[in-house]
Amino acid sequence: MKLRLKITRAEAIGLRIPFAEPVRENMVANYRRENVDRSYYSPWIVRIHTDAGLVGLGEATADPRVQLAGLSGRSVWDLLHDASRGNGVMMAVYDLAAQAAGVPVCRLFSSQPRRTIQQIWWSHSLRPELMKAEARRGFELGYTVHKIKARPYEDPVEQVAAMAEAVPHDYRILVDANGSFGSPGKTLAVAEALQRFHQVKAFEQPIAHEDLPGHREIRKHLKLRLAVHWEAVDVRSFMLESLCDSYVVEDFLWGPALMEKSALCELTGQRLWVENGLNTGISQVFQAHMAAALPNIEFTISLTHAAEDDVVVERFEMDRGRYTVPQKPGIGVTLDEPAVDKYRV
Repeated sequence: MKLRLKITRAEAIGLRIPFAEPVRENMVANYRRENVDRSYYSPWIVRIHTDAGLVGLGEATADPRVQLAGLSGRSVWDLLHDASRGNGVMMAVYDLAAQAAGVPVCRLFSSQPRRTIQQIWWSHSLRPELMKAEARRGFELGYTVHKIKARPYEDPVEQVAAMAEAVPHDYRILVDANGSFGSPGKTLAVAEALQRFHQVKAFEQPIAHEDLPGHREIRKHLKLRLAVHWEAVDVRSFMLESLCDSYVVEDFLWGPALMEKSALCELTGQRLWVENGLNTGISQVFQAHMAAALPNIEFTISLTHAAEDDVVVERFEMDRGRYTVPQKPGIGVTLDEPAVDKYRV
């Protein structure tokens, strides 16, 4: 007989976590170049308590307090797979359901999840010497794939040349332009300039999402792999014409929405890169569970290491590019309460 798991209390904790010290100055400068005044991440922790004594954890990108209204007295089972209350509540509900069932979250979505997943190291468009240091840091921490932002205020060739001095031949680099290359001609020119670096393997969103003719031109000539954002392109055309190799899916598409996308990619032979725009170890590890369950997720990408603290006790340990998904019931992370108190708003 399953536990009733009635919710007795739901709370939200706002945090303000500064950028990690090695990249802080450069990231603040980059955001200012983009007319954003930002020196920290501001995640929200969702914590749901139940009458069984189990506590579920989640993380939201924005203040979730309105979404917590009316949860007290509800059954956790009634909320399972319900995305209407946002990613923070959804994550905490999955955490509770898996704890009650005595299984890791990945088992809620697959009877045979993978034990390990491939996590990517990430950097903003840092100046070349700092990009080199971050590539070295990622490699020393066990990462083998590195996604970098390309922006007009830095030369991607200089950035990659600096990185190549610090990492081995088989360290893979993915270049995310967020549309900043502007045209197929510029995209192919950058690709040609980077071709001497064996580490460069893919471009992500080199031109505007809506430029379908431009993507056709790039696909015809680009020798690198190509990724685009699922929610921003005409997915039907990109699937029918095979205009990309992979789709980047943002963190808010958990549960059934992500399962649906994985199933579609199973039919087309394309892959998913799941990108965690959240900033604590809760969402980072939850994302790993989803990736372990869905075979078409190739990479997971997180910004957590770009923050000063991930506010969980367990270390996110990498081994030759792979992360071993926790096997204890639930998500498998514990809040670092002193850290939460330190960064609480």
